[in-house]
Amino acid sequence: MANNTDLADVNEIYTAFALNGNKFPDKASESQFNKKLALLTPEESQAQMGRAIAMADEFKKFASTKGYGRTITAVHWTARPGFSFKNVLGYDVDQRKNPTDVLVEYSGGKFLGLSAKSTKGKGDIGFKNPGVGTVEKDLNIKLKEVADKKTKEFTEKYDLPKAASARKTAIRANPKIKEIADKEGALIFNEMRSILIKKLNSMSEKQRKDYIINSWIDASADLRPAYIKVTGRGNSGNFSASVDDPLDNSKLRAITTEKVTFEEVGNDSVGVKAGNNKILKMRFKYESEKLSSSLKMSGDPW
Repeated sequence: MANNTDLADVNEIYTAFALNGNKFPDKASESQFNKKLALLTPEESQAQMGRAIAMADEFKKFASTKGYGRTITAVHWTARPGFSFKNVLGYDVDQRKNPTDVLVEYSGGKFLGLSAKSTKGKGDIGFKNPGVGTVEKDLNIKLKEVADKKTKEFTEKYDLPKAASARKTAIRANPKIKEIADKEGALIFNEMRSILIKKLNSMSEKQRKDYIINSWIDASADLRPAYIKVTGRGNSGNFSASVDDPLDNSKLRAITTEKVTFEEVGNDSVGVKAGNNKILKMRFKYESEKLSSSLKMSGDPW
């Protein structure tokens, strides 16, 4: 059965395939594509490849209007085993700050990255998934210890397995325990959210702007290589794609020109505003089951 990573890999590799003149960039990418494709249903395969074709078309249109030209000399899927940005570009790239999934080289030595998103819906989708540890490091705060403490107390109180996978199975097998876990998880989110928003509100205006720009919307002024976010949409043969340039969009302009503020949204999120413009939500979440899977964060539309 395919998971989200399998679906994303098929979409990314087929986007690279389409950009590379309907040829796989290399044998390793082709092998990975075939491996992941075998895990998808025919409907999932058609959707991911259909969106990929639309994404490649929009990427090429954007590149042409920005002076990259029309001649693509090389395409790289960056998640390929053994791929190295340094070998291709001459310098390393931190993909926590530059989420390039497909790197395209044009004649004249110009490079443009593509950050791929794929959805069957029409609306915006989550665009950033920093680890809780990354947020802790960036802001010099402690968040995970809140979840660790409550998870330990919950596990001991209800005599549940210490191993997360076994605990997940036990929670899902008992509706009453699952209900309690869900409530405890909500309390964990709320407490961590309080710590996060307190820190954010203590920051200067410049610190706020720099943090959101560099850590959440990946639009640092010294960003290299340049990249664009391309979202493929649709299902059943009706596919489209849209492009967002992280260095040239209304949200970035609002952040740089308006006052940045934060507010609580729901139980688990911090909303970011620039003036009256809603920029994003920083949301706490578990990978799957509360108190028995990895704790994560996501940058979501607001």
